[in-house]
Amino acid sequence: SDVFLKYAKEVRHISESTLNNLKITEGKDWMPKAKENISTIHFNYFLNDELINIKYRGKNKDFKLHKDSEKIFYNLDSIATDKECVIVEGEWDVCAFVESKIYNVISVPNGFTVKGDIKLDYLDNYYNYFENKERIYLALDADEAGRKGQAEFITRLGADKCYLIDFKDCKDANEYLIKYGANELNKLKKEAKQVPLEHVETLKDFEADLDDFY
Repeated sequence: SDVFLKYAKEVRHISESTLNNLKITEGKDWMPKAKENISTIHFNYFLNDELINIKYRGKNKDFKLHKDSEKIFYNLDSIATDKECVIVEGEWDVCAFVESKIYNVISVPNGFTVKGDIKLDYLDNYYNYFENKERIYLALDADEAGRKGQAEFITRLGADKCYLIDFKDCKDANEYLIKYGANELNKLKKEAKQVPLEHVETLKDFEADLDDFY
């Protein structure tokens, strides 16, 4: 609808072409917070071009996944053959990276919380998608819950493969896109830093001491 297109463009800074690229749709659905049928955005979760799950999002952060459907990463097909991928914490963050012409990006189906264990059953079930990766960029939310999820991904995927994207004064990719634009968001991937490896030191670790000695 025109209302949805206007919201995506003016509020989220996401173009219609990105919405089409990611096969995002809308409809009317019963939502738990509103307790009635309301207009919702449908983030459709595909696997091998087959619809597996749907994330419904309404006003006031009212959202749900399709009942009894399998939990998988959002936009998982986009990383099947690539040697690199970006992992984010929300569907709008996937949209933001696609808007910045980075297409091999996936999102966890549920955000992380500070309390309780991090459940990554969807990673265990599709771990084979990450076995061919040379670089995995973690672009999770810059809050306590996001950092907890980040640490879990590093443990599961290996620090030698993981690179951290820093959103600086923003919480996530979509906020960074809104504030600084698509070109600047694209640059963040190039500026990502590899996770420091335990018991491994590089020239940069000694650079200041060497300069001082010289």
